[in-house]
Amino acid sequence: MKITKITTATGCIVLSICLLFLTAGCGTAKNAALKKKALMHNWVLQGKEGKDQMGCNIKKPLNITFTEKGVNGYSGCNNYFGPFKTGKNHHIKLGPLASTMMACVGEDCGKIEVGYIRNLVLVNKYKITAGFLYLYQDNKLLMTFRKAD
Repeated sequence: MKITKITTATGCIVLSICLLFLTAGCGTAKNAALKKKALMHNWVLQGKEGKDQMGCNIKKPLNITFTEKGVNGYSGCNNYFGPFKTGKNHHIKLGPLASTMMACVGEDCGKIEVGYIRNLVLVNKYKITAGFLYLYQDNKLLMTFRKAD
């Protein structure tokens, strides 16, 4: 059996390479934490012409709020809540989502709420720019929110 002697210079090079990979991994985790922290706000859905999309039973805007415990908001008639996960390259998974079960008055009210929740379930990517949150399914923009807090 042949034993190779490692010189001090070789040991330093190996140690430097290991430290480089270790710090690169830490930077990635730190960046992911910073990206997730950027979500931790209340966001209001933007409708046509950049106006807040209002609900129907209660005249308040549809919204989504991210917290360490999960996601929640108002979907136009009911309140909803559930978990979310973020991943590399701004990937995100919302849900499964649950909601209260208030009666939605008017046909349009139900359509707004169902469409909103359906889009949230489809979301798999996000982008935050200049106080706006953009939610996508792949490269298709589904919803735009403005930061409200």
